[in-house]
Amino acid sequence: MRKKLVAKGNVRRGDFIRVVLTETLPEEVPLIFSNDGFYRNQATITNMTSQALEFFEVLLSSERRYTKPYRFSVLRDNFTARRLSLVHPSAQLAVAKFYKDYDSLICHFSSKSPASLRAPVKVGASFFVRGTQSEVNRFKAAGIDTVTLETTTSNPASYFAYNMINRAHEFFNSNDYIHLEKKFELFRTLDVSKCFNSIYTHSLFWAVADVETAKDNTQAVGFANDFDRLMQSMNYNETNGICIGPEVSRVFAEIIFSEIDKRIIDCLSDKGLVFRSDYEFRRYVDDFYIFAKNYVILDKVSSIVQTTLGDFNLHLNSGKAVTVARPFATSKSIIIKEVNDALNAFLKKVISYRVQGTDRHAVSLRIWRSDAIIRSFISQVKATCTMHNTGYETVSDYIVSALSKRVVELADGYSSEGAERTEAARECMIDVNLVLIELCYFFYTVNPTVRASLHVARAVITATRIFKNHFQDRLPHLSESVMRWTLDVAKSVARGGRHRELTAVPLEVLNILIPMSEVVANEPLVEDLIEESCCDVSNFEYFEIVTFLFLTGGRPRHRDLIGRLFTHARKIIDSGPGLSIDSQSIHLCSDLLTCPFLPLPKRASWFNRLRGKVGLQKLSVADSQAAVRSMENFPWFIKWDGVDLLKLLRKKELSAIY
Repeated sequence: MRKKLVAKGNVRRGDFIRVVLTETLPEEVPLIFSNDGFYRNQATITNMTSQALEFFEVLLSSERRYTKPYRFSVLRDNFTARRLSLVHPSAQLAVAKFYKDYDSLICHFSSKSPASLRAPVKVGASFFVRGTQSEVNRFKAAGIDTVTLETTTSNPASYFAYNMINRAHEFFNSNDYIHLEKKFELFRTLDVSKCFNSIYTHSLFWAVADVETAKDNTQAVGFANDFDRLMQSMNYNETNGICIGPEVSRVFAEIIFSEIDKRIIDCLSDKGLVFRSDYEFRRYVDDFYIFAKNYVILDKVSSIVQTTLGDFNLHLNSGKAVTVARPFATSKSIIIKEVNDALNAFLKKVISYRVQGTDRHAVSLRIWRSDAIIRSFISQVKATCTMHNTGYETVSDYIVSALSKRVVELADGYSSEGAERTEAARECMIDVNLVLIELCYFFYTVNPTVRASLHVARAVITATRIFKNHFQDRLPHLSESVMRWTLDVAKSVARGGRHRELTAVPLEVLNILIPMSEVVANEPLVEDLIEESCCDVSNFEYFEIVTFLFLTGGRPRHRDLIGRLFTHARKIIDSGPGLSIDSQSIHLCSDLLTCPFLPLPKRASWFNRLRGKVGLQKLSVADSQAAVRSMENFPWFIKWDGVDLLKLLRKKELSAIY
């Protein structure tokens, strides 16, 4: 379907604080978590009391030698977890300042490589708006500014504009890939083993100068040493490894790899192999895609890649190397192609498109037997996976994303002018939505991932709103079905025990529980699930604490749970190295102080105690309560009420830079 009208807005080039919106936090975080409030509280004047402001100014002081990131794990697959880092807010502000001072040099040093598929090339100057407000924004003469992020569906622009692609799969669907297949007979993929965990921060100087110069100038002030110290300071002063998750880490790595690419090409040139003639390669972050005329050249290129990486204390993961001859089709690409064919055949049975002017709108078709069409599609996917000896994890994210997008397309089409609203069209719309969402839940349940959870949440919220607006009488049926499917996912994940074994945060469950506040408010079964999930909060960390607090909505039934979560959060903070250093502590503190679900007197008393711990004078009861009350209107990372979940999902979709 043709994308809805996209409105372009201008970024204030001097607004360096916008870095915190997209560049300094992981993508895989709870649906309700964002840096929007943090950005607003730094970029605009707030009405918090002076006592509240001075408290946060102390916590965000950049004078600390180091900060400790909040490290958490999310599931990568059935057997492994991915370790991510949420860096301290003061470190995020330090990144913004560093970009302000050195953004041109970052682009310069990232531009050495002709092989990089994703390198910063300039400071971004615009961003785009897509969604329900696009039509309105199109007719506005004034540019859309990032100050309006709280009231539009706009995506905060990435600080940098990148050269080619955002995600690796885009390369394999590109004309460049087709051209390379036509030109070369062999293709090999190479992967750097534990890349970010292995990067030695001092090696950045090796990339922009040389090892000898770097060792002779370890205390010098300048781009390389300043970037080195920044990456160390945000990572508890570690020099081995950099934080995984923030985009600034990818920028840091890109500068190093840009020099590695250049050295590979130069070294092969000395050996008589010409880039773009005898071979070519592309690189996406730490993945190398090598193309060559024959195996001799392919092996020489691979050998030089390995040797050059070794100069920077990096190594290849030999177990992940894959070599194919033309046609360049890996087992995964073949599976995705076959599943895509089955998906398209299924979608043609339930959705058609009508053209209206320059727009194309999705229209639901008549379904005679919902259960039969669901079974048929699942059977085709199952057969494909079985034939290729793989599991659902290879295709489930792709399918969930595609199905979720069709739910949104149908909602847009039914809400558009000229849409057919007959009784037959109404029944078709209801049936198709239920089929699409049931399939979303099936493929999500068999392989729940954080990214897919956002697609499920988007489909559920979109369908709920279209039912509320047009099919109110059928809303209870949708709500009951969604609730049942959600409970099935939660129980399935709990039975699996993977999160406990891998000490991973169950974001896959949290992100599909959050929409329940809109779908089935105050439903006893959901309320029971919240209570059951919090039987033991002693192992909870930041994301679980704030998500379950959000889910309680401050309702009296959960008074005991709210108290236990608050008590546990204070214990975490008390046992940490301090609010000015520990990222988890300051995130918890900032969000809990602004949370209206916690009793005001308790928050005020706690605030007074925290002021004393950071060296500030304690306040009277009245002043401390006034300070905390003023904070409620200026949330930091969790907005506790008045949240538009669909708008949050749109922002995450549009501003995702990973």
